[in-house]
Amino acid sequence: AKWTNLGLDAIQSLRKWVESSAWNFSNKLYLLEAEFYFLREDDERAMVCFQASIKAAREHRFVHEEGLAEEKTATYLLHKSRHDEAMGHFVNAKKCYEVWGAY
Repeated sequence: AKWTNLGLDAIQSLRKWVESSAWNFSNKLYLLEAEFYFLREDDERAMVCFQASIKAAREHRFVHEEGLAEEKTATYLLHKSRHDEAMGHFVNAKKCYEVWGAY
C-alpha cells in the first residue's frame, strides 16, 4: 500500500503539471497511469494508457521516453502471456533507443 500511495501521489502531481505543460508531461502521466491500472488488473485501461503514452511521446519527439513506454508495454504484455505482441513492442523500444543514441 505504501508504494501504491506514492504512485497515486505522483499521478496527482503529474496531472497538475500536465495542466501547465501537456507537451512535456502527458506521456509521463499516461505511462504512470498505465502501470497503476496494470497493478489494479484493469487491462483495458492499462492498454489504453500504454498506447496513449507511446503516441504522446512520439508526437512530442521524446524518442527515449517512447522507447521506455514501448518497453513497459512489452513487459505488461509478457505478463499477460501475449508474447508475439510483446516482441513487437520490444523491437520498437530497441529502435527508439538506437535513434536516441543508446547502443
